[in-house]
Amino acid sequence: MINTRVALEGCVNYIENKLRDKITLDEISAHAGISKYYLHRMFKSLTGESIIEYVQSRKLTSSINELVHTNMRMIDIALEYGFDHEQSYIRAFRKKFGYTPLKVRSEQLSIEITEKINLNDILSVANSVTYKPFYIFKQKFSIMGCKHKILSRSGDNTANAYGKDFFYNSSRKITNAINPKVYYGYTDWSGYDDGYIHYIPSLEVSDLKAIPEGLTGIAIPPHKYVVFRFVGFFRPDDIKGRQVGRLIVHLYRKWITDSGFKSADTFRFERIDTGLSNDNYCELDIYQPIKESGA
Repeated sequence: MINTRVALEGCVNYIENKLRDKITLDEISAHAGISKYYLHRMFKSLTGESIIEYVQSRKLTSSINELVHTNMRMIDIALEYGFDHEQSYIRAFRKKFGYTPLKVRSEQLSIEITEKINLNDILSVANSVTYKPFYIFKQKFSIMGCKHKILSRSGDNTANAYGKDFFYNSSRKITNAINPKVYYGYTDWSGYDDGYIHYIPSLEVSDLKAIPEGLTGIAIPPHKYVVFRFVGFFRPDDIKGRQVGRLIVHLYRKWITDSGFKSADTFRFERIDTGLSNDNYCELDIYQPIKESGA
């Protein structure tokens, strides 16, 4: 089985060692032992840019050293970093930084650069990895699913079993799902101090006008969320609710405690687009409503 964290660390280090060479996605993929398709998906899902965009950003950032601290000709710098032509380097540089290399060399300018990914920021859980969280504002929306009360002493697979039963069976009752392939695992922990939570495996729906027997509907208000994205070679069916809870606690300590935010409500939800899952590959997003600490 592919070790997701080791593979990604290998990619990042391989790129750093090859900044002065031409690097292709095929070469990086072969080094990591991951298909081009999944490597591209994983990297973009985690960082927001494709791996080839990251390679070019690192090359251009590294070239600033020769540009500013040496008298190397522009064509020589271009060739040094694997560009075929001087103009190719100049165009890429201007697109990335907003200025030509000559302007950066001759004037006192500040530009935003791309440093090597900090490998300490890549956290590994089972065979998935997560990078830095991102923040989004999501308007109000509605979900429909099966509501279950889970006692704190219940086994780690309880929510997982409820989720699988809903997705493969009960979800068929829902006729107004926005996308039946996108699973929502809604957790309400308002009863946590009393020893239980409510878990609602669900789908997003267009409205709550007609709720089938045995299901429940929830209208979720507008919120700002911190989102933790996990990618890796695991099956959605293998995700354990208690493990997700521990993840949230760990990530909160690392990313949120000193961020100026706090929880804004007594729920969170997981979101999985099962249409992206294949060959044991999965992307799992955990949404936690937040607000400013002083609010």
